[in-house]
Amino acid sequence: MTCMPTEDAEFHEAIREVFRRYPEAQGKYALSSLALENEMKIDFSEKVGVSRVEGDSIITEFKDRKSVVRMQLCLKWNFDYTECLHWIEAPE
Repeated sequence: MTCMPTEDAEFHEAIREVFRRYPEAQGKYALSSLALENEMKIDFSEKVGVSRVEGDSIITEFKDRKSVVRMQLCLKWNFDYTECLHWIEAPE
């Protein structure tokens, strides 16, 4: 059973209000936690998540920012949209 987050209740209510105001965004965006990345101690100033689809799985690897050279489409931005945290390589 999934439970609603109890931390940052005011923040989560504000996000819910944004989705109520913009219902067309509900199928395009979701609030994402960085709990797993924090558990792995990912330093987003040095690493970026790069994802690919394999069958019915999404595989994410964290690579050095400087080593990723192909065109990317950002999937997850930091809080103020100044840095991409997670991307997928653009189709060729």
